[in-house]
Amino acid sequence: MDIKEKERIVQTNVLHIFKENFKVRKTDSEILDISPEKEFDKNFIKYYQSILDIFFIEQEHLGKITGKVKDTVKKVARLWQTNPHSYSPFEMQ
Repeated sequence: MDIKEKERIVQTNVLHIFKENFKVRKTDSEILDISPEKEFDKNFIKYYQSILDIFFIEQEHLGKITGKVKDTVKKVARLWQTNPHSYSPFEMQ
């Protein structure tokens, strides 16, 4: 899977996290420009923890995926290790 495909899958999942788990009522473009640390106060850890869990990324990488949502998508896509026997995270069709 190439990096653009990974970014597309990560973005879909991250947008879903915001809309379903955090009840954010913004457009996708607005969500991508959010900085969770500023938007959610202390609840932003749940957001990052959800991403780590979905993409099977080790806790030690938490500090590497912070920032605006669009930056997080790119960082997670690079950290996300896939192999032929793994399954893709939830993706809305």
